[in-house]
Amino acid sequence: MKMPSPNSKLISGAAIMLALWAIFLLSALVISWALDIDSRLSLSGEGARMLKAEAVACSGAEVALHPAVTPGSPNLSRQLDNGASYEARLSGEGGRLNLNWLVAGEDPERLEILRRFLEIKEIDLH
Repeated sequence: MKMPSPNSKLISGAAIMLALWAIFLLSALVISWALDIDSRLSLSGEGARMLKAEAVACSGAEVALHPAVTPGSPNLSRQLDNGASYEARLSGEGGRLNLNWLVAGEDPERLEILRRFLEIKEIDLH
């Protein structure tokens, strides 16, 4: 019977270490690949939700812009079949300031109106 030499034990130990190192590298590669797929799925899911929200908002705006819709219309708020919902409000333009009109010609009275408005909104002019 032949006795194993001390070198053969070192070689077999090195082979085991090399195999363990290769398994570690492969498992790290698989884990990073799985994390990459998960992050891509999260991004595409977020994109799909954003697209859905934008589509629902556009449909609410289209309903509100229809000439036959009145401020008390039940069509201004709706729950859709897919769980999305919208709520539109109709408001007048009476309380808005036309900035182009205010600054046209540098009329001091108009500029004073703009200055007072900005002070009320606490916007520093200096």
